[in-house]
Amino acid sequence: MSVSESFVRIESWLSKNAPNVLLQLNKPISSIDEIDKVETLLGAKFPPSVREAYAYHDGESTESKGLFGGWRWLPLHEIIQWNNEQKHNVQKYHFLDFKPSFMIPLLISTISSNDLRYVETSDDDGQEETSVIEWNHKHPARDVKYGSFANYLSTFAERLELGEYIPDANDQGKARGLILKK
Repeated sequence: MSVSESFVRIESWLSKNAPNVLLQLNKPISSIDEIDKVETLLGAKFPPSVREAYAYHDGESTESKGLFGGWRWLPLHEIIQWNNEQKHNVQKYHFLDFKPSFMIPLLISTISSNDLRYVETSDDDGQEETSVIEWNHKHPARDVKYGSFANYLSTFAERLELGEYIPDANDQGKARGLILKK
């Protein structure tokens, strides 16, 4: 399923079942040039499905509790901030084997501290899809979750439609994210 098809399904489900959560999604970027500038700042290439996703929404608002079941999709400016913080830590603590541009953080956990889901930088021409990988801060491990961000979005859309997620508040007007149904 394409990124656009996934967003049609996700937005349709949200509009019917969690309209306030739909409002947590940011507007799309103004142009693809915006992503090109971010890639230059990061020294990294976004995989094609990630580039396409930001053409639909520039992540989620900071008030969001996470559209993706406790995972909040980062807007481009927060990816830049994260990268700058990592560069600072590399210099401050002399991490010789870590290059922040290798990782492009896409989602942060709103449930646990500092856990993130990221993609690795694409090849030089930006045509390579890379896996969505989860990094657990307390128990450092690199756990491959999905083959690409497009796969992540399509799987999420399917799980929404299967009823696996619900709004994070009983009052839909107060919902700021989705959680897994118990």
